[in-house]
Amino acid sequence: MIKNSKRFFGVLACVLLFAATLVPLGCGGSTPPNTVDMKNIQYSPRTLTVSVGTTVTWRNKDSVQHSVTSSNGIFDSGLFNPGGSYTYTFNTAGTYPYYCTIHPGMTGTIIVQ
Repeated sequence: MIKNSKRFFGVLACVLLFAATLVPLGCGGSTPPNTVDMKNIQYSPRTLTVSVGTTVTWRNKDSVQHSVTSSNGIFDSGLFNPGGSYTYTFNTAGTYPYYCTIHPGMTGTIIVQ
C-alpha cells in the first residue's frame, strides 16, 4: 500500500512539474511567428526573414490607421483601422521593403529566402 502511494505521488510530482513548464508558453505578449505588429507608429519586428511560400500577417495594434505598402508596388494593404490585419504570401525570394503611406518614417523589410 505504501509502495503504491509513493509511486502515485512520484508520478503526480512529475506531471505537475511538466505542466508547470508549459504555463509560460500560454502567456500573452509575444508575437506569433511570421507576424509583424504595428504599434507606436512602427513595425515590430522591423525586419523579418521568412522562407519562400510563407504568409506574413501584419496586425494593427496601434490607435491610428496604417498601411503596408511595398516600395516596388507588389503589395498594398490600403489603410486599415486599429485591430485590423493584412496578410500577404511571399512566393518569390528577395528583399521587400515596405512603408506606411501616412507615416513615411514607418518602414520595414521582409527578406524571403
